[in-house]
Amino acid sequence: MKNKDNFKKAMDNIHAPEDLKNRTFQKIKDKPKNNLIFMKVLSACAVFAIIFGIGAYYNGNPDIIGLSNNSKSKNVADLDLPRFENIDELKKVLAKSSSGYGYNRGLVYEDAMFESVDSSVNSGGFNQSLKVTDNAGAASSNSNYSTTNVQVEGVDEADIVKTDGEYIYLVKSNTIYIVKASDLKIENKLILDEDDDDFMPEEIFVNKDKLVVLGTNYIYDDDDEDDEYDHDYYYSYYRYNNSKTVTEAVVVDISNKNKPKEERRVTLDGYYVNARMIGDNVYFISNKSVYYYDEDCDDDDILPVYKDSVKSKDVVTIPAEDIIYFGGTRNYTYMLVGGFNVNDKKEASVETIFGASDTVYANSENLYIVQEKYTSLGNTKSVIYKFGLNGSKISLKAKGSVKGYLNNQFSMDEYEGNLRVATTSDVTGISKNQVYVLDENLEKIGALRNMAIDEEIYSVRFIGKIGYVVTYKEIDPLFVIDLSDPTNPEIKGELKIPGYSSYLHPYDETHIIGIGYNTETNNWGGTVNKNMKMSMFDVSDLENPKEVFNIDIGDEYAYSEITSNHKALFYNKDKNLIGFPVTFGKRYYDDSKSGFVIYKIDLDNGFKVYGEITDKTDYNNQPERVIYIGDNLYTIFEDEIDSYDLETLKKKDEVVFSK
Repeated sequence: MKNKDNFKKAMDNIHAPEDLKNRTFQKIKDKPKNNLIFMKVLSACAVFAIIFGIGAYYNGNPDIIGLSNNSKSKNVADLDLPRFENIDELKKVLAKSSSGYGYNRGLVYEDAMFESVDSSVNSGGFNQSLKVTDNAGAASSNSNYSTTNVQVEGVDEADIVKTDGEYIYLVKSNTIYIVKASDLKIENKLILDEDDDDFMPEEIFVNKDKLVVLGTNYIYDDDDEDDEYDHDYYYSYYRYNNSKTVTEAVVVDISNKNKPKEERRVTLDGYYVNARMIGDNVYFISNKSVYYYDEDCDDDDILPVYKDSVKSKDVVTIPAEDIIYFGGTRNYTYMLVGGFNVNDKKEASVETIFGASDTVYANSENLYIVQEKYTSLGNTKSVIYKFGLNGSKISLKAKGSVKGYLNNQFSMDEYEGNLRVATTSDVTGISKNQVYVLDENLEKIGALRNMAIDEEIYSVRFIGKIGYVVTYKEIDPLFVIDLSDPTNPEIKGELKIPGYSSYLHPYDETHIIGIGYNTETNNWGGTVNKNMKMSMFDVSDLENPKEVFNIDIGDEYAYSEITSNHKALFYNKDKNLIGFPVTFGKRYYDDSKSGFVIYKIDLDNGFKVYGEITDKTDYNNQPERVIYIGDNLYTIFEDEIDSYDLETLKKKDEVVFSK
C-alpha cells in the first residue's frame, strides 16, 4: 500500500463512533453551563480531537480568505448565488488552510454533528396566549399513538424510534428492528450494509409503507498497492472511495414486514448532521471536512460527491462551479443538503455550500441552518443559511448573520415571514443576550439587545407573537418578550426563581411547562446542578408570569435526556400525562436507579407522580424513550422493550435484543 494511502486510511479511521459522541456530549451538557464557550470547545476536543484541521481563522480583514472580487457576489436574495468561478479559485482558497502552523493555521470551534437536533410548536397567530398542538410525543389528530416530539407541526424529525400504531421501528447498533407492538414479536431485523462498507443507522422516518433510514456509512478500499510517501496532493478528509465516511438515506419498502426491500439509497459526502421530512419529501444534511496539501493533485480529490441509486450506481462529483461560496468563510468544510421524494424516482436535489453548519430549523416552506464562527478574540457570530423548499427541490434563498451563538434549535422560529433568533454573546468574559428579528432576506429589522447581562440563555420557545427566554447564572429569569411589532421586540414580563429550565413545553393557551434543574452554590462561589425539577408557569398575564407549582425530580442528583434532547419527551395531552427517561444518582453507585417517570398534570393540584418504572442503574442498558399505542405504554431501553397497561402500569410483556 502507498505510504500516503496509509496516512489517508489512518486519518479516516480516527473518528468517534456515534454512540460515544452522543454519550460524551450528553455528559458534558449535563454540567452547569457557567462558561458555554468553554463547554463547546471541551466537547469538540473530547469527542472530535481529530478534527484539528477542520479550518483556519485569520486576524484582520475577514475577506482575507475570500476571492470576492472574482466571485459572483450579488445579493443572495437575487438568487444569483456566489459560487466558485472554477476549480482554480477553490484551490487558492484551500491553499490558505495549509499556511501558518504546519498544515493548519487554527481551529474553528463548532458543534457540527452534535446537534441532534436542536424545538417549538408551529407558529400561529395569537395575541396573549399560546397556540398549542399535541405533536409532542402525543397522538396525531387522526390516530392514537405517540409521534416524535417535533419542532413544527407537520415537519417530522428523525429519531431512533418510530411507530405507526401497529409496529415499533427501532435503531439498535447497526440494526433496525421491526417489532409488532401487540405481542412484542420481532418481525424482522434489517442490516443495510453493502459490499465493502459498514452502514451505521442513526435515525429513521416512517412514511406509510416506507422506512427511511439515515446514518453514516464507512466505505473501504482494499487497494494495497505500495508506494513512497508523497505530500504532493490535496487530501479530502473522508474520501469516497478510500475508507471514507459518507451519509446515506436508505428507503426501504416495508409493506411486507417479513420481506423488506431496499428501494433507494441517496448518498452525500461526509458525516450525518440532521434531517427533516415534510409529507413525502426528505431533507438531510452532511458535513465534509477538506484538507489541502499541495497543488499537484487530481481535481476530484478535493471536490465533494453524491450518489442517487435511482439514477446510477456511479458517484457524481460536484463541480466547483456548483459550490456556493461566500468570501470570508473560515471553515474548510462542505455542507451538503439533499432532498428527495420517497415515492417517486426523480433524482435527488443536492445543494453544496463551502462552510459547515449544524443547528437546524424548518417549517413547511423554508429550511434554516446555522453555522457558528469563533474568532481569535473569542467573539462568536452565527451565520444563517435559508433554503427554500419546493417539493423535494431545495435552493438557497438568503444568507445572514447575527452576533452570538444559539443555545439550540429552539432559538429559531419563523413567523409571518420573519425569522426570530435568540443568541448569547461572550466578549471579555461578560455574556450578553439578544433577540433578533430578520426579514425574508435575513436582514435585521428588529433587535432586543443586552438582555440579562452576565447570564446565558438556557432555553427558548417562540410561540406566535410571544417569545419565552430562560437565562441563568445563579437564578432563573423567565423573560416574556412581545414580538408583535417585529421592528421593536419588547420585554413584557420577567420571573426570577432558583435554578433554571432547559426545556420549555406549551401546556395550554395560558400555561407553559419548564423542565430543568435545581442548583446550589459550591465552595468556590459557583453553582452546580442538584436534582431536576419541573415547573408550571402561568403566562396569561404577559407582564406578570408566575410559577404556579413545581415538583422535584430525585432527591440528590438526577439526569434526563429531555434536558438536552426534546425527542425524549413523552406527552399524552388527552390523559394529561408527561414523562421522560431519568437516572437518579445517589452518593453510592449501587444505590442509583434509572428508568422512566410519568407525571399527571392537574392545574388545581399540581404535578403528581403517575408512575415510576425504574430499576438499578445499568449503564449498558440505559433508558431511551417511552411511547404509547392505544392503552399500552412501551418503555424502550438500549437492549429491550417492555410493555405496560397505560392505566395501571402493570407490566404485560417484554422483548430483549441480542447483543
